[in-house]
Formats: sequence, structure tokens, C-alpha cells
Amino acid sequence: MVNRVWMHHFGKGIVASPGDFGQLGSQPTHPELLDWMAAEFMRTGWSLKQLHRQIMTSRTYRQASTRDDKRDLIDPDNTFLSRMNVRRLEAETLRDSLLAISGKLNPKVGGEPVPVTQNEEGQVVIGKDTTDTAGRPTGKIIPLNGEEFRRSIYIQARRSRPLEMFATFDAPIMEPSCDARSVTTVSPQSLLLMNSATMRVHAQQFAQRVQSEGGKDSPDQVRLAWKLVHGKAPSESDVQQGVEFVQAQTEYYQANPTPLEVQLAAPSKTPGDPAFLGLTALCHALMSSNALLYID
Repeated sequence: MVNRVWMHHFGKGIVASPGDFGQLGSQPTHPELLDWMAAEFMRTGWSLKQLHRQIMTSRTYRQASTRDDKRDLIDPDNTFLSRMNVRRLEAETLRDSLLAISGKLNPKVGGEPVPVTQNEEGQVVIGKDTTDTAGRPTGKIIPLNGEEFRRSIYIQARRSRPLEMFATFDAPIMEPSCDARSVTTVSPQSLLLMNSATMRVHAQQFAQRVQSEGGKDSPDQVRLAWKLVHGKAPSESDVQQGVEFVQAQTEYYQANPTPLEVQLAAPSKTPGDPAFLGLTALCHALMSSNALLYID
């Protein structure tokens, strides 16, 4: 158990084969540390909260991920944790983060699972299945009344219908046991973040929150958007570049009127406000950035 919690925080366990502690499994890189932490885990009443606190307040966990030639020569694979590993968010955590940033996350606990279905393009999305007896989409949409914004742990797991974002970002399939997830870096991940209709909706909801909470001044809106994604205040240079980007996008949409689609269930055919669409473009770029996607 201690090894699995360690793997959650560092990307790899002290024993690299979390499902096999036998002779055919990997040898622990720090056996004394693993034994000591296991003993402390039992001594503190099997408290997971205390175990997380113990790991996350350690100097090892609080290291920077910066590489240098000396450490790369001594520990090229970072087996002995001479620095922190940069890790990508898991698929479910990424979706929850997008909902939290946009201000739409539904904190409801328990209850029925959130259903998934296929849209007209054949992509698996959140929604109630309204296909006919032949399996063809009817186009009918049943509102979920906020249930679609619940945490990813409540999303229905169907082996034949993995949610688009989950499948793209390496969530395990439900058939075999999975003791450690694979982590890939492939082009469909970037394409989903840039082009997915779901991501555009997240960006528009994020822009609505920024307009509501950030005031009317563009620099203040950029500062809020940056802080919500990065978890820290931007530099003045970042603010200036953000303002210039929003202005450039606003001018583009003024010259090229674009339908505003705030909700996929009921897209508006009237041209959207160019200033709002310009801010949405910034929010989309921030939500698609490595600053959100990776833990550093």
C-alpha cells in the first residue's frame, strides 16, 4: 500500500512493479525507506492522510525537476530521485481540473453514475443514450441538469464506450487488471485539446467565469485566467502578451463573425461577441498548455 501511494506521488514506486513483490518483480531502489514507511504506516493506525502528509512534506518530494549534467551522469534515469519527475495528469484528474477551472465542477457525492453515449460523429461523450433500436442516433438530447459536471470517478465505465478524453489520455480499459497505467505522448492528445468541441465548451465556460469574476479590464481578466490555470500570478510580461493576444483574436472575430456555441446541446446561430470569443481563445490556449497538463 505504501508503495502504491509513493507511486501516485512520484510516478514510479520504490518497487517499480507494484503488482509483483515476488522474485520475478523489480527490486526496491530504497528497501530500508520502504520498510520504515510501512512500519510508520501501521504505527499511525493505517492513516492514509498521515502517509500522504509524510511523503509530500519530505525534501525528496519538494525537489525541483530541473536537470543538470552532473546528476544526469550519476542517475540518468532518476532511479534514486536526485530530482523530481515531471508527471502528466491522469485522464480523470485532467477532466476534473478543466471543470474546476471553468467553475462548473459539481461536488455532489454518491448517487447514480453519469451516463455516456455516442454523438452523431461516433465519439463517446457524456449524455443519455437516445439511439433507436437499430443503434442510430435520434438527435434527441435529454438534459442532465448539472450531473454532466460531476467528478470523473462517477462517469459510467463501459468497455465498449470509453469516454473520448479518457481513452486518449491513457485511462485503463476495464477488461484486464491494471496495476500501473501506461503514459504515452502522442499527437491525438494535442489534437483533442486543440480541436475537441468539449474543450471549446470548457474554454467558453472558463471565459464566462473570467468575465464575471475578473472585472471589465482586460489585464485583470488575463491575470485571473493565468492564476486559475497556473496556480500563481503572471509576470507583467505574461500579462502584456495575454492582452495583446486577446486583442488580436478580438480583431479577427470582428472581421470574421463566428457562431457562438456556449452549449453543444443548444448552439446559437447568431454571431458571438468578438470580445468574448477573443477571451475564449486565450482561455482555450491556457487550458491546453503543458502548465496544466503536467505536474512540475
